[in-house]
Amino acid sequence: DWKQHCRRLRRSLAEMRIGYSFNDDVLRNLVLELMDKNSLEDAAVYLQITRGVAKREHGFPKGNITQSVVMTANMPSFPSDKEYKHGVAVITMPDIRWKRRDIKTISLLPNILAKQAATEQDAAEAILIEDDGFITEGSSSNFFIFDKNGTLRTHPLNNRILGGITREGIIDVAKHAGIKVEEQAFRLADVMESNGAFVSSTTKHILPVTKVNGLEVAGVVCSEIQELMKLYKKYVDGQVG
Repeated sequence: DWKQHCRRLRRSLAEMRIGYSFNDDVLRNLVLELMDKNSLEDAAVYLQITRGVAKREHGFPKGNITQSVVMTANMPSFPSDKEYKHGVAVITMPDIRWKRRDIKTISLLPNILAKQAATEQDAAEAILIEDDGFITEGSSSNFFIFDKNGTLRTHPLNNRILGGITREGIIDVAKHAGIKVEEQAFRLADVMESNGAFVSSTTKHILPVTKVNGLEVAGVVCSEIQELMKLYKKYVDGQVG
């Protein structure tokens, strides 16, 4: 999904009024060079681009400022086979983030606090809920359910969520397989009455959720999620166009 990640990077930089001084192929070569220097064939690569180094003030720096680019590469860490098979527990928390979550930015303090709260409760993720009761996403993931009719549902793309690249891939795979998909917000009650729920991200892929706030969701990983996990694995392995 390299092109999709670059597309989102360019969009986020544009929204922050930061120039994009690379082309996608140059950036890809730098990533591959970084992996090579760290002797990694597979890696979790994290990339940050900032406006540059200048005097600290709220306004943008004046003059031509050179952007700062930092990349790290580490061995990828995925959930365990047990977690994929039996699902994980999550908690819910109020969504206290700013109103432009569609921009992928390094200002992640509310996300970090939510993730820490989940960690302290032995949960894999914190699912965020707006004041109107609608679930948006996880602290570092998107959130899906299969409702009672077998429809795959997730929050629509708008300023309330970050459009995950894995989210996009899952929706494409599901539609290609003939699964009905609705990008429509839902509430916690819908989750508890669903056939099953899962979170998605680059380092989780599709991770089933079987407990929310200590209460069971469906009891087991439903057949719909199991099938979608198989389809998405084929997509990641390059077996689905």
